[in-house]
Amino acid sequence: MSMQSMHPESRMWFYGLAAPLTDQQAQVLKTLMNDFVGQWKAHGAQLAAAYRIIGNQCLIIAVDERQQQATGCSIDKSVHLLMEFGQEFGVDFFNRMLVFTTDNAGLKAFTPAALKEAISAGSITAETPVMHTLATTLHDSGNGMIPLGESWAKRYL
Repeated sequence: MSMQSMHPESRMWFYGLAAPLTDQQAQVLKTLMNDFVGQWKAHGAQLAAAYRIIGNQCLIIAVDERQQQATGCSIDKSVHLLMEFGQEFGVDFFNRMLVFTTDNAGLKAFTPAALKEAISAGSITAETPVMHTLATTLHDSGNGMIPLGESWAKRYL
């Protein structure tokens, strides 16, 4: 199942990295995710799931819960998969303080300190598009970007 064919109310989880994966690491992640979503179950029932990797730096996992709800145990399995991948490759999918912008060079992750500096320098404003990392459904995520002033990171403005 592709992310584009999923119902807009599909539940989603966003994971981001401070720096992009290498092409080799991204290929390993794609293989893991293909296997995972193809076999992901909750209480023995197959989940209608898909994933998307953006710029080798962000991962979105989605489940159409109209067919079968994801359970705590099934969600834990996805978390453990990403933790194991992170341990193997020295990356952290669980830094929720990162803010992601995009430009001609691709995605860029900002820590709170770096974001404050960019705001002070005027290179980032309230209107700068950032990834909507708190969206809970594909519909809520829209095109994936929202103005910084509408994001959780607006407190740094």
